[in-house]
Amino acid sequence: MKTRTIVIIGAVGAVAALIAVPFLLPLDTYRAPIERAASAALGREVHIRGSLGLSVYPQIGISLADVSIANARGARHPQMVEVESVVVGAKLMPLLSRRLEITEVVLQNPVIHLEVNRDGASNWQLGTDNATQAKPGETNSRIASVGVGRLKVEGGEVTYDDAASGTSQTIKDVSLTLSMPLSRATNVRVPLSFSGGFTYNNQPLKLNGDVQNFDALMRAQPTQMRLEVGSNVINAKFQGTLGKDGAISGPISLGAHSVRSLAAWLGHPLPPGNGFGLMALEGQFLAADGVYSLRQTQIRFDSMSMNANLAFDTKPAVMAIKGNVTLDRLDLTPYLAPGTQTDAVEAAKTAKADTSDAPLVLGGLKAVDADLTMVVGSMILPGFKLDHGVVEAGLKGGLLKAELKNLALYGGSGRGSLTVDASGDTPSIHSTLDLSGLKVQPFLNELMTVNNVTGTGTVRFDVAGRGKTQKQLVRALNGKGEMRFADGNIVGVDLAAIARVMQSMVNAQALTGAVGANAKTPFGQMGGSFTVKDGVLHTTDLKLTSDVVAMNGQGDVDLAAQTVDFRFEPVARRGIDIGIPFLVKGPWAKPSYGPDPSGLAKAVVNKLGQGANAPVNLVKDPAGALKSLFGGR
Repeated sequence: MKTRTIVIIGAVGAVAALIAVPFLLPLDTYRAPIERAASAALGREVHIRGSLGLSVYPQIGISLADVSIANARGARHPQMVEVESVVVGAKLMPLLSRRLEITEVVLQNPVIHLEVNRDGASNWQLGTDNATQAKPGETNSRIASVGVGRLKVEGGEVTYDDAASGTSQTIKDVSLTLSMPLSRATNVRVPLSFSGGFTYNNQPLKLNGDVQNFDALMRAQPTQMRLEVGSNVINAKFQGTLGKDGAISGPISLGAHSVRSLAAWLGHPLPPGNGFGLMALEGQFLAADGVYSLRQTQIRFDSMSMNANLAFDTKPAVMAIKGNVTLDRLDLTPYLAPGTQTDAVEAAKTAKADTSDAPLVLGGLKAVDADLTMVVGSMILPGFKLDHGVVEAGLKGGLLKAELKNLALYGGSGRGSLTVDASGDTPSIHSTLDLSGLKVQPFLNELMTVNNVTGTGTVRFDVAGRGKTQKQLVRALNGKGEMRFADGNIVGVDLAAIARVMQSMVNAQALTGAVGANAKTPFGQMGGSFTVKDGVLHTTDLKLTSDVVAMNGQGDVDLAAQTVDFRFEPVARRGIDIGIPFLVKGPWAKPSYGPDPSGLAKAVVNKLGQGANAPVNLVKDPAGALKSLFGGR
């Protein structure tokens, strides 16, 4: 036999013998050495309580059952990791250099407990429980001697407990693959990529991403990361810095099919109500110690667009929001309407219906505490429309206090305040408003659905009320104020003609055209002060002046019933003899006009006393005379 052949056969035999050695020894012989080596590398006690298996092809491998890794001292759970089955594959040649390069680790049905103690220390900082602890910014020497090419987790469960905040979370059905290149030069200071999915709060999520420095991640030191999340609730992309103790910062883009569903999924459900559907945001995101911040962030939801700088503090029992927002428009109508329509447009249609007997929807004021400054391009409330303004709002325990500054509305400007107390069973509202330069017609149309008064004006009021429904609230209003209008018209009625008609009853003359589409009352000045008691506005100094007539008025406006009851007393101007008082009564959209009986009798007596003859029609048939003049109204 040739020497070369003998050498080859000898070499093959030696390799075969080497490979056969592990099979000739009882596998349980390796249990203690493996436990010691793993414990030394991780700085935690590692135990293998189940069976062991061994393979050599296609790589050296070992399977372990019932494996556990001890938790950090003082942790809530005695074991940090408990695994039903572990399969480990390693390269052969690095073992000759006393380096363990693990090509793959498969964890089947692991349970992993992650914890942060009251001092902020995390239990996943492995290799730090003994004298060989790594210095800040350095890799633990024992961990550095281990490299892992790929880690697969199948059917896992991960819990997270934060002793400082008292919060606990659980994710289930964890199926992840983590990969990183094996390199002698860099060891574990290499990128870590991951992909897979898990279930959180009964919602499956898919994710993928990477961490620039695996060693920094293990030691809770800053490193760059990228993360993409996809699900039926949220889709997000983040690329930034994963800092110390889990703090993160960097640009983020996020979309949610429903803000309400997202809030409930995150453990902060919103009270029932309308709106808060589809949302999208893009900006800078920061998270640290339970506070989530958005900086220079563009947010779109419920047909609104805003630029926001906001911080959400989740540590208190009630989440606190602080910051500033610039909105293009804010329509509060759908949010105040009854119902649970996610679509704010559909909810707004419901709000336009008569829901005055429906309970006020103010429960959302108890859901969060807030300290916000809002610059609003336009704001719409029931009976009120703002073109521009600055709102400084504070909300705590269901009590909202808002200062309205630099208001621009209906062609005018001003300021106001709003206090809404929804902390008790019966909400209360206190509102002040001081406006000037208003276009009267759109203002009164929005406020009272009265659109037949034109001109410019000044409005001031201070009113308050309480009630569980809009109707109850209006009926309970109390306060005071004033309205002054100038250079306008009252369309649909000519009050000067009405006054002349009243006079004609004494002079036996009848005038037409006092009431109708073509009739109007021009005025130079109109207005007065008023008080509000139990939902009824009362004035005693209402004045209207024009070129042909001046009138003094007094009476009531029932805000809930939307009716008026006024008495006007004309004063002659330019020598026109009009002086019969008359009444305006009925729905404010279409009132009726008639003489004041006491004023009419007084006028007749005065005329007769001056030697005038009594009007024949009035003497013979006073009721018929009135009917002929006013068309039965």
